[in-house]
Amino acid sequence: MTYIPKESLPNLHRYKYGGVDKSLVSRYILSVYWNNLVKIFPLWIAPNLITLLGLLCVVFNVGTLYYYAPDLGPCPNWVYTSFGVCLFIYQSLDAIDGKQARRTGTSGPLGELFDHGCDALNTSLGVLTWASATSLGQSWWTVVSLIASLGNFYLSTWEEYHTGILFLGYFSGPVEGVLMLVGVHLISGYFGPAFWTLRVSELLGPVLIWEDHPLTRIVGGFQLNHVLIVIGALVLLTNIVTGLVNVIHIKRNPTDFSHPDRSIRKALVGLFPFIFMIGAGYTWLRLWPSIVSEHLNLFIPLMGLLFGHQVGLMIISHVAKLDFPYWNSTVNILMTAGCVLAYLDTSLETPLGISQSAALKSFLIAAVIQYGSLVFGVINEICTYLNIGCLTIKKKQQDQQQTTKN
Repeated sequence: MTYIPKESLPNLHRYKYGGVDKSLVSRYILSVYWNNLVKIFPLWIAPNLITLLGLLCVVFNVGTLYYYAPDLGPCPNWVYTSFGVCLFIYQSLDAIDGKQARRTGTSGPLGELFDHGCDALNTSLGVLTWASATSLGQSWWTVVSLIASLGNFYLSTWEEYHTGILFLGYFSGPVEGVLMLVGVHLISGYFGPAFWTLRVSELLGPVLIWEDHPLTRIVGGFQLNHVLIVIGALVLLTNIVTGLVNVIHIKRNPTDFSHPDRSIRKALVGLFPFIFMIGAGYTWLRLWPSIVSEHLNLFIPLMGLLFGHQVGLMIISHVAKLDFPYWNSTVNILMTAGCVLAYLDTSLETPLGISQSAALKSFLIAAVIQYGSLVFGVINEICTYLNIGCLTIKKKQQDQQQTTKN
C-alpha cells in the first residue's frame, strides 16, 4: 500500500520544522543538560536511533509492569523508581534527537515522523504505568487519564498540521508533563502507590486554614490521585482553548509555514476523527463494562496503536503536504466492529458467550499488523525517495556533513 502519492514525494524537500517552546524549565534548566548530553553521542549515530532507544525505555517499563502486575495493580516499590528513571531517560533522548540531527546534518521529514510516532505510542503506554503507580488500577479514572493524554497529543498534532508550528506552552506535555510523571513514579517508589489514595485533608490537615470553609471540605475530600487527574483535565482545557485560538488566528493570517487552506470550518472538522474514536471507545466500554475492571491492560494498548495510526497519518500529511486525513478506515472499522460485537453479545436473548479477553487480543493483533504496515511502509517510501537511512547515516550524508563543515 502506498501512503505518499508519487506526485507528492517532492513535497518532502519543502518540509521545514517550525517550533515554539515557551517552557521556562526547558529554557533555563534542562537546555544546558540537553546540550551537554548530546555531545556524548558520536556523529555516526543516527538521530532516529536515539529516539528509538528512548521508546525502548518506556517499553521496558511496560514489560516490567506486566511481569509484576498485569492487572495494573501494585508492584514492588523499586519498580516505580525504575519507571521514573527510565521515563526521564526517555525524555532526555527525545529532547536531543533533534539536536543530533542538526549536528549530523540529517534533519528532515523522516525525523519528524519518527519522533512524533514514538511520542504517540509513549502517550498511551505511559498511562499503563501511571495507573499502577497512582493506585488507579483498572478503573474509569484510568480511562479518563487515557482520554486526557491522547486528547492533548492529538490537539497538538492537529494544531501543528494547520499552523506549521509545534507549539509548546509554559506547561507542556513533553517537558513539565513528563517531569510530573517522573516525580509521581519516584514518590511511589519511596512511599508506595498507596500514598496517592490519601485524601488532601489527611496530607495537609495540620496546615489547612479555614477548615470549616465549604470549599476546604470539598477539596479536602479528594484523593491525591484524583487531584492529579483534575490538574490534567485543566491542562487539557487550556490546551484546547490555546490550540483553537492559534489555528483560527493562522487561518485568518496565514504564514509560509501554515497550511494553505484557510477554511476554519474544515480545520475544526479535523477534530472529528479523535472524537469518533473516543466516542466509540466509550460505547464499547459501556456495552462491556467488565473491560474497565478486568481488561484495560489490553484495551489501552489497542487504543494506543489505533491512536498512533491516526496521528501517524496526520504527521505524514503534514510533512508531505497532503490533505488532512479525515477518514481512517483502520480505526473506524476496528472501533465500529468492537462496538457491534459488544452490542450483539449483550442485546441478544441468548448471549454469544464471547470471551472479551480473546476478542480484545484479536483486535490488538489486527491493530499491530495495521500499524506495522503503516510504519514500515512510510519509512521505506521516504528512505527510498530521499536516499537516506532510517536508523543509520549513509556515507553520502556523512560526506555532505563534512563538506558543510569545511
